[in-house]
Amino acid sequence: MKNALRFACQYVDQIGGQSTTYDETKAVLVVNLDEVRFQTVLIMLQTSPGSGKEQLVLTSKVCEYDKSIDLKELLVETVKFDYSKFIIQDNFLKVEASCIAASASEEQVKEMIQEVATLADRYELKHTGQDIH
Repeated sequence: MKNALRFACQYVDQIGGQSTTYDETKAVLVVNLDEVRFQTVLIMLQTSPGSGKEQLVLTSKVCEYDKSIDLKELLVETVKFDYSKFIIQDNFLKVEASCIAASASEEQVKEMIQEVATLADRYELKHTGQDIH
């Protein structure tokens, strides 16, 4: 397994979450946010469509997308995030962060995991009123 992915799994295990590795390029992290809330984050290595470099990508579902979700509001909120952005994929609103894998420090990977999980959980609660993912 590549270093950034391996470190991410070790970090989540250390903070009381769980990780399941599928192969050298993909794992699922269950991130412990507090005593009762968890958020699932998919972490994977892929080739960047822009640069062709190996990219570390973290994604977490927020909720199913529907037209009642104010996309302009989400774009305005995105500028407040350090690493993350909102995306719509497979009819789900998601939070995603990415970086070039070779230059990702352990501290950056930790911060990205925490940000993606925390934001996805916050907006999931806002849009659904539940802890689903």
